[in-house]
Amino acid sequence: MPEINKSNDQLLQDIHNSQAKPTCSECGTYEPWGLSSWCPKCGYYPALGKCVGQTELEDQVEIKPQPQTVWEIIPEWGWILGFGTIAAIGLSIGARYYCSSAAELCLWTITQATVGFLMFMIAHMIVYLNAVSKSVEFGILSIFLTPLKIWGPTVRRFPAGAWKLDMAVWGLTLFISAFAIVGGFEFNSLFKDWGVRKSANVNLVATIVDQAKNAEGDGADNLEEALDDFAGGSEETPDKMAEKAAAAAGAAGGALPEPEPEKEPEETATAPLQEYDCLLLGYSALPNGKIDSVLIASSYNKKLVYAGYIIGSDLPEDIRKEWESRLPELRQKKPFVKNKQVATWIKPRITLKVAAEGWNEHSRRLIKPQFVSLLQEISVD
Repeated sequence: MPEINKSNDQLLQDIHNSQAKPTCSECGTYEPWGLSSWCPKCGYYPALGKCVGQTELEDQVEIKPQPQTVWEIIPEWGWILGFGTIAAIGLSIGARYYCSSAAELCLWTITQATVGFLMFMIAHMIVYLNAVSKSVEFGILSIFLTPLKIWGPTVRRFPAGAWKLDMAVWGLTLFISAFAIVGGFEFNSLFKDWGVRKSANVNLVATIVDQAKNAEGDGADNLEEALDDFAGGSEETPDKMAEKAAAAAGAAGGALPEPEPEKEPEETATAPLQEYDCLLLGYSALPNGKIDSVLIASSYNKKLVYAGYIIGSDLPEDIRKEWESRLPELRQKKPFVKNKQVATWIKPRITLKVAAEGWNEHSRRLIKPQFVSLLQEISVD
């Protein structure tokens, strides 16, 4: 009997000792393991020296701070895309104010639209090839039928590959802005004067050359003297000629050439305008140097004759300013073609195309000549 009591006391002591120590050295639990070789609470396995099965579940995910301002909400690639788009629009606005003619606007529009279209298509093709390499559902027609769908694989990889979206959006912006902002796209302006002037017709040039040769045959020492001899008139200096022109302009109340009395035929309707190639003979200017009128000559029955004048205010502004600085350098004492007008005469260099209702058979002058365009300059030296 004493032995049984002693055994019971030993068993109770063992139970007490086992309960006093934790069953798991990893998590310190007193929960019994039963027949398991690992802790039922944390999965600690003493034989391996680590927790098994629950390690990944117990790892805490790092919590990132939430963005608070717009600068943090928009990603970096979004800012790059936005600034590039604004720059493309700004470029179009600058081109609109920089180009001064319809031809320049047309050229800029075509160039910008072409560059924008190529940028968009290159980016679109790269995205298409990337989509085809990842899925068999895309075909060649997907480029046109489902353009947004083929961008799916690229967009899902953002921010990697964001430069493709940048190129496409910037190119599309350039293309649209070329027509919507730059504007001025006129097909007719493609065929206007781009700085390459046409030559005067053969008849006018031949008439000028023949007249110069005839003047040379009069025994003059040089071409300028020959032209002076051919033109005839008093040997007045340029200053005297200018004083005479100013006096005549003051007497007439203006600087326009003095018209000669002529008998105009009766006209029942306005005649259609015809174009004629002419030579610039001289000009009259106001005291401030502004051109008041220019005198012209043209070929009439294969002979170079004085054909009338064009009022300075009817000339294009750029042409008038160019002539105001250029014509004084070409001044000579006498007119290349004999006439009774008073003006500052210039050497036979500048040719131009004019439009008129035709020739007046009585005065042998063009009826209401109007400036059309400049032609190539000539030289008879």
